[in-house]
Amino acid sequence: MQIGLVKSSSIDVHNVERKVSSNMTSSDEKLSALLKDLNELSAHLHKRGEHSLVLSQQFATNAHKDAGNREFDLNQARMLDYQHTLFHEVGNLVDKIIKRYEH
Repeated sequence: MQIGLVKSSSIDVHNVERKVSSNMTSSDEKLSALLKDLNELSAHLHKRGEHSLVLSQQFATNAHKDAGNREFDLNQARMLDYQHTLFHEVGNLVDKIIKRYEH
């Protein structure tokens, strides 16, 4: 196999620079789109966390009102409170990733 050498005069330097800058723009656009998606994910996770907390509080309140379902309601309240914590923890991890890569 022979490898041909290219004369330096035959390389279009301006075309190469355009390709590099277009690739960089493409990468920058991809990063911006990814950061936008991560921000939306973070907002969704925190919103779900708050919703889980509201439901947890409703089950806890109902546990005091309805003795027949007290055990079930308290278990649901604990599970939803745990979900609340997990959603916020994952959301906070996503927030850390966003901060690391934001310009």
